[in-house]
Amino acid sequence: MRKGVLILSAVMCGVIIQPGVSLAESVFTVSTATKDAFLANGSLFNAGPPPTGNPVCSTNCANLNFGGAGTLAIAPASSDKGQFDSVVQWDTAGAVTQFNTAFGAGNWQITNVSLNLASNFGDQGEQPNNGIFNTINNGQFNVQWISNDTWIEGTGSGMGTNPGSPPSVTFGNKATTLLTGTSANLGTFAYAPPGDGVYRSYSLSLDPNLLSDITGGNLASLFFTAADDQVGYLFNSKTFAGNSPQFIITADVTPVPVPAAVWLFGSGLAAMVGFARRNVNRMAA
Repeated sequence: MRKGVLILSAVMCGVIIQPGVSLAESVFTVSTATKDAFLANGSLFNAGPPPTGNPVCSTNCANLNFGGAGTLAIAPASSDKGQFDSVVQWDTAGAVTQFNTAFGAGNWQITNVSLNLASNFGDQGEQPNNGIFNTINNGQFNVQWISNDTWIEGTGSGMGTNPGSPPSVTFGNKATTLLTGTSANLGTFAYAPPGDGVYRSYSLSLDPNLLSDITGGNLASLFFTAADDQVGYLFNSKTFAGNSPQFIITADVTPVPVPAAVWLFGSGLAAMVGFARRNVNRMAA
């Protein structure tokens, strides 16, 4: 009788537990962006000579492209050197390949998406070498998913260049070259300068638009803006020598609902096991 109880228990476990399913998460890091740029509005404080200013653009920075500057920036309109926005794009195709291999095609779901950002100017109060930028300061910033993936990065250095034709992104033309479609908020985050060359990690909201880009192995573009009047954030771009922005995707196997009939069968087996155990106990008494 005791042997029968063990057999019934094993059968019930075999019905409920699905073999061959990995429980380990899989993490894919997109370590190099496909394109990025910062957008600068400019300010009267830029009129002076370096290192305190950038007379090339002064108040006309909005008409210049900075797609090859080696850094990205976020600052509010009220900052001394004017408003800075940034845009970065990553290709997620490699993540889909990895997750399909780990879990089977379509048998996975995204559980986390995060950013790792670092800067060679990462200390509170530090003034970057290029006078166009604000001093580094803690504060809040916002990240948005944007639907437009066809924007042109440009090649402008830290001094800026003409956007050309067709135009690359600038602060002045962002409404027509960048923000032409829909967008979705992925979160507001606190920036506390961690030191030079140190990554800070930010977990993004799992918005359906972002998830659709990733599960489809598509390009994903994110737009960065200030969320308060304090933040002065510089982080390395893809063209910098190291610590470029990372887009980190975590996935796990999709839970498979157990059919109702199987649960009923399992419940019946459980009742039989309980009945058999009671009989064993009576016989032992």
